[in-house]
Amino acid sequence: MLPNRKITSILKGIKKVKDIYAKRGFRVTLGMMDNEFEHLRADFVNLGLELNAVANDEHVPEVERYIRTIKERTRSVYNMLPYKRMPARILVEMVQASVFWLNTFPSSDGVSDTMSPRLLIVGFNVDYAKHCKLELGTYAQVHEDHDNSMTTRTTGAIALRPTGNAQGGYYFMSLTTGRRLNRNHWTELPMPQDVINCVHTLARRSNANKSLLLTDRHGGAINDSGDDEGR
Repeated sequence: MLPNRKITSILKGIKKVKDIYAKRGFRVTLGMMDNEFEHLRADFVNLGLELNAVANDEHVPEVERYIRTIKERTRSVYNMLPYKRMPARILVEMVQASVFWLNTFPSSDGVSDTMSPRLLIVGFNVDYAKHCKLELGTYAQVHEDHDNSMTTRTTGAIALRPTGNAQGGYYFMSLTTGRRLNRNHWTELPMPQDVINCVHTLARRSNANKSLLLTDRHGGAINDSGDDEGR
């Protein structure tokens, strides 16, 4: 997730993606983007990239269609959870989880019928026994470091997504602080009403919307039922 839309943040994200590809021997030479990125052309040259920016009111079909798929996955998960309102942390991780699982399986129009995009680019695939233990939104008590004091040994948390590491760790949202935790030991528990209420409280404190609202960079609502139906 980009923290903001500043040029430095955008370039840092692009360079990170380029470096990930380079580590596996792939050479990125072209960036296909909309006209918003035109002012980055000189910076792309410094990164050894060519920028192909489309004109106003044009789109890159491959990118737009994939974004739509991510939004559809996110909506599906959102409407299956028992929460009426969610903190931004859960929504961000929900989008990242959708991307994580889309990259986990071979694409029907990809370069390989057996290797997933994750395996090709990152060099590591998921293991069902390690990375499919929890669904997003599951309630669990995560185990914390402890000693012989009376300090609590577990913390209530909401499961977010696998970290993707070899050990099978997961990201959680702490119900105490609202922050993201990285843990590999937990105890899954049934979802009580008190936990649902706690999530609603965290959402209100962060001024979260009462529904899933997908907008463009100007804050306008995105309607997917328009002329991009065939993309």
